[in-house]
Amino acid sequence: MKKFTLLLILAMATIGLNAQTDWSKVDYVKKYKMKTKISGGVAKTLKGNPTFINDYYISQASLMKGKSQAGVMQKQGVGSVFAEAALAGVSAEALQKLIEELHAQFVQELKGIGLTITDGQSVIDEANKSGKADRKNAWIGKTDGEVIFDKLGLLDNTSDIKEINIFRPKDMPIYSTSAKIPGNFYNNAAKKGDMNLISINYVIRFASFDGKKSMTRNSLTTEAGLSILPNVSITNPKAAWGSITFDKPIEGDNDWSKGLVETNSRDGSFWGLSSKGEYSIHADEAKYIEELRQIVLNTQKAIVAQIKSNMK
Repeated sequence: MKKFTLLLILAMATIGLNAQTDWSKVDYVKKYKMKTKISGGVAKTLKGNPTFINDYYISQASLMKGKSQAGVMQKQGVGSVFAEAALAGVSAEALQKLIEELHAQFVQELKGIGLTITDGQSVIDEANKSGKADRKNAWIGKTDGEVIFDKLGLLDNTSDIKEINIFRPKDMPIYSTSAKIPGNFYNNAAKKGDMNLISINYVIRFASFDGKKSMTRNSLTTEAGLSILPNVSITNPKAAWGSITFDKPIEGDNDWSKGLVETNSRDGSFWGLSSKGEYSIHADEAKYIEELRQIVLNTQKAIVAQIKSNMK
């Protein structure tokens, strides 16, 4: 009887450790410090004016770095420890298919609360006439479905991400700029088009780095650590701004990970979305994509619910 009881306890503990999060039951406002700033003026135009989703994209980290910095209280000669890990096993095709689905769901959710969604063609046409669409840091027109690869630096406020891949739905109308200070880029478009602009970005990380210090040494552990940080921006025709942000990243389950593996530098295909990396966190693609899918689909429902509650 004692043996049976022990086995039952161990089985229940194992189930608890492997239990998947039901993202439809998560309170995003409380758990992830979701903050909504929508003024009465923005709420009014959301109800009365058409809305253009002027940008929608996933920023998938593909090479991440961590460090355990040497401290002043440590023994002389103890150095800092650094680590890098790439994401392997997840294809660009799988992420592109996912973002097409996520974007379509976001559009339907917004329509479901009464927003009139427009393709923003009048704003795009005006930008083409004025020459604004030809600016180096502007994306105006329709997306081509190509992945944008970028290397991040000190000014990007993502000290743990070295390389990133940006995915947008194919043939999506877009009016966006990469300028750090956009000025009146969005204000003027919203005013001339007499419409609201809504953009949303999901920054996705796949690794976490845990540094430990003693008097004589530093250590750094690299593990799977899926997290998503959404950011929503709203501009209305009167140049009023709104936003929905998360103070805490949404941390996903990590049973998609097959572990950290040493990467053969002669086999670039193993790196998946990254250009380099001595070590990779190897993902089960189907599990990774499904976890992302469930998190984002339910996060979008929470975002739209916040917009709706502020429109009353």
